[in-house]
Amino acid sequence: MTRSTALRTLKGCATRPITLGCSEDTAGYLIKLYEHGDKSLLKPLLDAGLTSDGALAEILGDFYSNVLWKNPREFLERLKLRSKNEQLGLSRLAATTDGSGMGGDMLRDVRRNLRQIESQRGRLGPVARICLREVNKANATNQ
Repeated sequence: MTRSTALRTLKGCATRPITLGCSEDTAGYLIKLYEHGDKSLLKPLLDAGLTSDGALAEILGDFYSNVLWKNPREFLERLKLRSKNEQLGLSRLAATTDGSGMGGDMLRDVRRNLRQIESQRGRLGPVARICLREVNKANATNQ
């Protein structure tokens, strides 16, 4: 599969029923390309999360949580460009990871980073607040 084929296929994830053969494998391939430096893939991967469910939501939630953990400003910059409802939904997916919630170090670091970004009162503060609220809600039992 090529990058352009995978991106075209990923667009099929946004339709109901899913078309173009989109699956979690498509997202997984694009996530690997992102992890190897193709940061432009974050936007289409976030787009796919707006309508994802099942296995696709799990793989995307896990990916989002890792981006939020390792590159919080990059994640928030992309969220900032979206509507409030989309920010909430994508933050919720990141907060729940693969459905199990965030574990120890990740949860601690994400909370700390979001609090710090929120407290700086910069342009990312409002979206950091939304994201932190979703992280806290989704992980209330994972203290």
